Amino acid sequence: MEQSQKDQMNNNQDELKIVYDREADVLYVTRGRPEHTDYVEYTDDVILRFHPETKQLIGFTLVDFSQHFDKKDSDIALPFGVDFHLYGELSNLN
Repeated sequence: MEQSQKDQMNNNQDELKIVYDREADVLYVTRGRPEHTDYVEYTDDVILRFHPETKQLIGFTLVDFSQHFDKKDSDIALPFGVDFHLYGELSNLN
């Protein structure tokens, strides 16, 4: 991938970023650039993050991530839906 394409992806506000902090055992999922957010503790281990001005859901944090997937049945239900779409050069695939 060319550098200009990487720059475009890094600047896209719809890009889904998934980061796992192994030391803290925390999974961060954010749409767009990480920034200061308002948040609601949905459960003891799920934090929902909202844009401070628009109040739109822009991500969530899952605490004790590995504990959720050490079990045989490891589903997690979250209180929101997701609309996936492609952007950049990948938008031509559909």
